[in-house]
Amino acid sequence: MKMNAEQKFKDQGSLLFNEIELPLTSSEWQQIESLLDDVEYEHIVGGDAGEGHSVWVCRFYNDIDRPVSLHPRSEEINNIVMSSKMTAFYKQILGAEDLCMRRCQANLLHKGDYIGLHVDQDSNPDYFATVVLHFDSEYRGGAFITRDQQRGDHSYSPYKRAVLVNDCSIPHEVSMVESGKRKTLACFLSKNFANSNHYRKDFRVVK
Repeated sequence: MKMNAEQKFKDQGSLLFNEIELPLTSSEWQQIESLLDDVEYEHIVGGDAGEGHSVWVCRFYNDIDRPVSLHPRSEEINNIVMSSKMTAFYKQILGAEDLCMRRCQANLLHKGDYIGLHVDQDSNPDYFATVVLHFDSEYRGGAFITRDQQRGDHSYSPYKRAVLVNDCSIPHEVSMVESGKRKTLACFLSKNFANSNHYRKDFRVVK
Protein backbone atom coordinates (compact mmCIF):
# COMPACT_ATOMS: atom_id res chain seq x y z
CA MET A 1 0.00 0.00 0.00
CA LYS A 2 1.31 3.43 -0.91
CA MET A 3 2.27 5.84 1.86
CA ASN A 4 -0.21 8.47 0.66
CA ALA A 5 -3.28 6.22 0.98
CA GLU A 6 -4.83 8.42 3.67
CA GLN A 7 -4.58 11.56 1.53
CA LYS A 8 -5.84 9.69 -1.53
CA PHE A 9 -8.84 8.49 0.47
CA LYS A 10 -9.61 12.05 1.60
CA ASP A 11 -9.32 13.28 -1.98
CA GLN A 12 -11.22 10.47 -3.70
CA GLY A 13 -13.56 9.17 -0.99
CA SER A 14 -13.14 5.57 -2.19
CA LEU A 15 -10.10 3.35 -2.64
CA LEU A 16 -9.83 -0.10 -4.21
CA PHE A 17 -7.17 -2.59 -3.10
CA ASN A 18 -6.33 -5.87 -4.81
CA GLU A 19 -5.37 -9.09 -3.04
CA ILE A 20 -1.61 -8.52 -3.01
CA GLU A 21 -2.05 -5.11 -1.31
CA LEU A 22 -4.02 -6.60 1.59
CA PRO A 23 -2.82 -8.23 4.82
CA LEU A 24 -5.34 -11.08 4.52
CA THR A 25 -3.92 -14.52 3.80
CA SER A 26 -5.35 -16.87 1.20
CA SER A 27 -6.61 -19.17 3.97
CA GLU A 28 -8.41 -16.24 5.65
CA TRP A 29 -10.11 -15.32 2.39
CA GLN A 30 -11.12 -18.95 1.97
CA GLN A 31 -12.40 -19.15 5.55
CA ILE A 32 -14.70 -16.17 5.06
CA GLU A 33 -15.85 -17.35 1.63
CA SER A 34 -16.68 -20.84 2.93
CA LEU A 35 -18.63 -19.26 5.78
CA LEU A 36 -20.60 -17.03 3.41
CA ASP A 37 -21.42 -20.05 1.25
CA ASP A 38 -22.75 -21.88 4.31
CA VAL A 39 -25.16 -19.30 5.76
CA GLU A 40 -28.79 -18.50 4.97
CA TYR A 41 -29.81 -15.26 3.25
CA GLU A 42 -32.98 -13.14 3.44
CA HIS A 43 -34.36 -11.30 0.43
CA ILE A 44 -34.44 -7.59 1.22
CA VAL A 45 -36.36 -4.97 -0.77
CA GLY A 46 -36.27 -1.32 0.24
CA GLY A 47 -33.44 -0.03 2.40
CA ASP A 48 -33.41 1.56 5.83
CA ALA A 49 -32.31 4.86 4.26
CA GLY A 50 -35.34 4.93 1.94
CA GLU A 51 -33.59 3.57 -1.15
CA GLY A 52 -35.06 0.90 -3.39
CA HIS A 53 -33.16 -2.32 -3.87
CA SER A 54 -33.31 -6.08 -4.23
CA VAL A 55 -30.53 -7.94 -2.43
CA TRP A 56 -30.07 -11.14 -0.42
CA VAL A 57 -28.57 -10.45 3.01
CA CYS A 58 -27.09 -12.37 5.93
CA ARG A 59 -26.52 -10.12 8.96
CA PHE A 60 -23.68 -10.82 11.35
CA TYR A 61 -23.80 -7.58 13.39
CA ASN A 62 -26.45 -4.87 13.58
CA ASP A 63 -26.59 -1.65 15.58
CA ILE A 64 -30.11 -0.25 15.81
CA ASP A 65 -29.08 0.83 19.33
CA ARG A 66 -25.60 -0.66 19.73
CA PRO A 67 -23.52 -3.30 17.93
CA VAL A 68 -25.07 -6.72 18.57
CA SER A 69 -24.04 -10.11 17.25
CA LEU A 70 -26.87 -11.66 15.23
CA HIS A 71 -25.33 -14.88 14.00
CA PRO A 72 -23.62 -17.90 15.63
CA ARG A 73 -20.62 -17.39 13.34
CA SER A 74 -20.24 -13.64 13.82
CA GLU A 75 -17.13 -14.04 15.94
CA GLU A 76 -15.35 -15.90 13.13
CA ILE A 77 -15.91 -12.91 10.86
CA ASN A 78 -14.87 -10.41 13.51
CA ASN A 79 -11.65 -12.28 14.32
CA ILE A 80 -10.50 -11.85 10.73
CA VAL A 81 -11.80 -8.46 9.59
CA MET A 82 -11.02 -6.73 12.91
CA SER A 83 -7.70 -8.47 13.60
CA SER A 84 -4.75 -6.31 14.64
CA LYS A 85 -3.22 -6.45 11.15
CA MET A 86 -6.51 -5.40 9.52
CA THR A 87 -7.14 -2.55 11.98
CA ALA A 88 -3.60 -1.33 11.26
CA PHE A 89 -4.48 -1.46 7.54
CA TYR A 90 -7.64 0.58 8.13
CA LYS A 91 -5.69 3.12 10.19
CA GLN A 92 -3.25 3.74 7.31
CA ILE A 93 -6.19 4.58 5.04
CA LEU A 94 -8.56 6.32 7.42
CA GLY A 95 -6.13 8.00 9.79
CA ALA A 96 -8.21 6.99 12.81
CA GLU A 97 -6.49 5.65 15.92
CA ASP A 98 -9.42 3.55 17.14
CA LEU A 99 -12.18 1.99 15.08
CA CYS A 100 -14.94 -0.47 15.87
CA MET A 101 -17.23 -2.44 13.59
CA ARG A 102 -20.81 -1.41 14.26
CA ARG A 103 -22.50 -3.40 11.52
CA CYS A 104 -21.52 -6.27 9.23
CA GLN A 105 -23.46 -8.22 6.63
CA ALA A 106 -22.99 -10.42 3.59
CA ASN A 107 -24.73 -9.17 0.44
CA LEU A 108 -25.58 -11.54 -2.40
CA LEU A 109 -26.91 -10.27 -5.72
CA HIS A 110 -28.20 -12.50 -8.51
CA LYS A 111 -29.37 -11.51 -11.98
CA GLY A 112 -31.82 -8.62 -11.65
CA ASP A 113 -30.72 -7.63 -8.14
CA TYR A 114 -29.30 -4.19 -7.32
CA ILE A 115 -28.76 -1.73 -4.48
CA GLY A 116 -30.31 1.71 -4.95
CA LEU A 117 -28.62 5.06 -4.44
CA HIS A 118 -28.13 5.81 -0.75
CA VAL A 119 -25.81 7.32 1.85
CA ASP A 120 -24.64 5.04 4.66
CA GLN A 121 -24.70 7.87 7.19
CA ASP A 122 -28.43 8.29 6.56
CA SER A 123 -28.74 4.92 8.31
CA ASN A 124 -26.47 5.98 11.15
CA PRO A 125 -24.33 9.16 11.28
CA ASP A 126 -21.85 7.21 13.44
CA TYR A 127 -20.67 5.30 10.37
CA PHE A 128 -17.26 6.52 9.19
CA ALA A 129 -16.18 4.13 6.43
CA THR A 130 -17.41 0.93 4.84
CA VAL A 131 -14.99 -1.87 4.01
CA VAL A 132 -16.37 -4.20 1.34
CA LEU A 133 -14.69 -7.53 0.66
CA HIS A 134 -15.44 -9.03 -2.77
CA PHE A 135 -15.67 -12.76 -3.43
CA ASP A 136 -16.79 -13.03 -7.07
CA SER A 137 -15.64 -11.63 -10.39
CA GLU A 138 -17.46 -13.77 -12.98
CA TYR A 139 -20.57 -11.62 -13.25
CA ARG A 140 -21.79 -8.79 -15.46
CA GLY A 141 -23.20 -5.52 -14.19
CA GLY A 142 -23.10 -5.02 -10.43
CA ALA A 143 -20.74 -2.03 -10.53
CA PHE A 144 -20.20 -0.04 -7.33
CA ILE A 145 -20.93 3.56 -8.34
CA THR A 146 -20.25 6.65 -6.23
CA ARG A 147 -22.05 9.91 -7.03
CA ASP A 148 -20.35 12.80 -5.30
CA GLN A 149 -21.06 16.41 -6.30
CA GLN A 150 -17.55 17.49 -5.25
CA ARG A 151 -15.51 14.49 -6.40
CA GLY A 152 -17.60 13.45 -9.40
CA ASP A 153 -19.00 10.02 -10.29
CA HIS A 154 -16.82 6.92 -10.18
CA SER A 155 -17.54 3.30 -11.08
CA TYR A 156 -15.71 0.29 -9.61
CA SER A 157 -15.86 -3.34 -10.73
CA PRO A 158 -13.61 -5.11 -8.19
CA TYR A 159 -12.02 -8.44 -8.94
CA LYS A 160 -12.35 -11.42 -6.63
CA ARG A 161 -10.53 -10.93 -3.31
CA ALA A 162 -10.40 -7.16 -3.66
CA VAL A 163 -11.41 -4.69 -0.95
CA LEU A 164 -13.19 -1.40 -1.55
CA VAL A 165 -13.08 1.22 1.21
CA ASN A 166 -15.74 3.93 0.94
CA ASP A 167 -16.44 7.12 2.86
CA CYS A 168 -19.87 6.66 4.47
CA SER A 169 -20.91 10.23 3.62
CA ILE A 170 -20.77 9.59 -0.15
CA PRO A 171 -23.92 8.62 -2.11
CA HIS A 172 -23.44 5.30 -3.87
CA GLU A 173 -25.27 2.41 -5.47
CA VAL A 174 -24.69 -1.01 -7.01
CA SER A 175 -25.98 -1.33 -10.56
CA MET A 176 -28.20 -4.24 -11.55
CA VAL A 177 -26.48 -7.59 -11.97
CA GLU A 178 -26.98 -8.78 -15.54
CA SER A 179 -25.63 -12.32 -15.12
CA GLY A 180 -23.81 -14.45 -12.57
CA LYS A 181 -23.73 -13.65 -8.85
CA ARG A 182 -22.03 -10.95 -6.81
CA LYS A 183 -21.14 -11.82 -3.21
CA THR A 184 -19.60 -9.32 -0.79
CA LEU A 185 -19.07 -8.75 2.92
CA ALA A 186 -19.75 -5.17 4.04
CA CYS A 187 -18.24 -3.96 7.32
CA PHE A 188 -19.35 -0.57 8.67
CA LEU A 189 -16.59 1.03 10.75
CA SER A 190 -17.02 3.81 13.28
CA LYS A 191 -15.06 5.91 15.74
CA ASN A 192 -17.93 5.61 18.24
CA PHE A 193 -17.62 2.60 20.56
CA ALA A 194 -20.61 3.65 22.69
CA ASN A 195 -24.33 3.22 22.13
CA SER A 196 -25.60 5.18 19.17
CA ASN A 197 -27.60 8.33 19.80
CA HIS A 198 -29.22 7.97 16.38
CA TYR A 199 -32.22 5.71 15.89
CA ARG A 200 -31.82 3.54 12.82
CA LYS A 201 -34.73 1.65 11.27
CA ASP A 202 -34.28 -2.00 10.46
CA PHE A 203 -34.68 -3.48 6.99
CA ARG A 204 -37.97 -4.57 5.53
CA VAL A 205 -37.84 -8.28 4.78
CA VAL A 206 -39.68 -10.25 2.10
CA LYS A 207 -40.12 -13.87 3.18
